[in-house]
Amino acid sequence: MSGVQVRVRVGREHYALPVTRVLEVAELGDLTPVPGSPPEIVGVHNLRGRVIPVLALATLLDLSDEEPERIVVVELDERCAGLAVDAVVDVGELPEASERVDSPYLTAAALADGLLVGMLDVDAILSSVSPEAPA
Repeated sequence: MSGVQVRVRVGREHYALPVTRVLEVAELGDLTPVPGSPPEIVGVHNLRGRVIPVLALATLLDLSDEEPERIVVVELDERCAGLAVDAVVDVGELPEASERVDSPYLTAAALADGLLVGMLDVDAILSSVSPEAPA
């Protein structure tokens, strides 16, 4: 997987998202809780009049939960969500994926700057909260 990636940190782990799927990066700010929602949904966020779910990426990936500070807003087709992350590390090219992974939310992993960076599958993440509409 080549191309420009947005690299984020969740706990001590690093992940990357294709920049073509990222609409914006924002402060976490105030979220409105959604009673009865799954544990990975920490609330909803008003994105310029559009209400989007915000997922705790740490919870979704079963990682230790720190206090996220940023939301990375991702979109694929008509589906959109915010991913709560601890930090945005950088934006740029990453080496080709060199490692296989066994996760429904990752496609592969690559070594970058001495760190293993998981390549996030935006479609799988969005499908976990907003299944694709039938054709």
